[in-house]
Amino acid sequence: MPFVKCSVDGCSRKLQPLVKPDPRDRETWIYPECDVCFRPACDKHSADVDGRRVCDRCRREAEARGARPTVIDLGLAGLRGPG
Repeated sequence: MPFVKCSVDGCSRKLQPLVKPDPRDRETWIYPECDVCFRPACDKHSADVDGRRVCDRCRREAEARGARPTVIDLGLAGLRGPG
């Protein structure tokens, strides 16, 4: 399997996995990605907007439209974990 690289503005930085559920199976590794377009994005080309990781490409498109990236309310604010 080839390395996962940042896909923003021609960046070719290799990304490190955030989580390796099965260290031997690279298909299960989770890499940092944009929460809007779901493409891989490095720290240099992404920012946290309202608790979401948004790549520079999506941020520029949202600014051009004059709107912020839309957030889907899942209604999970009132739920609490065990304990």
